[in-house]
Amino acid sequence: ARHKVRDAGLNTSTFNELFHAAHDIKGDAATFGFALAAGAAESLCRVLEHSPVPARIPMALVDQHVDAVRAIVREYARPDINDIATALVRRLRHVSDEFLIHENRHRPDYLQDLV
Repeated sequence: ARHKVRDAGLNTSTFNELFHAAHDIKGDAATFGFALAAGAAESLCRVLEHSPVPARIPMALVDQHVDAVRAIVREYARPDINDIATALVRRLRHVSDEFLIHENRHRPDYLQDLV
């Protein structure tokens, strides 16, 4: 889904595919034994859901989320994976909040509920 966004931009089709992939990971991560990956996927869902103009979501922000999910899954056997995943998700949430606050600055009521 990320590659399709990179190739075609964030249009209705690629948006839906990326959102559904992130949402599926968020919901199924624990079932497949990678519960810690859910936080990064949830953060991407949040960015996609709350961006008033999805086409303005920076590809770097999408990449950071996808790379975080991949890194958490790849390194899941590490004894310190909980600390690593927690730090990654915390940083993603911070960067995502900064982006969403900026993008929703013209919607103060919406912004109040968002943060």
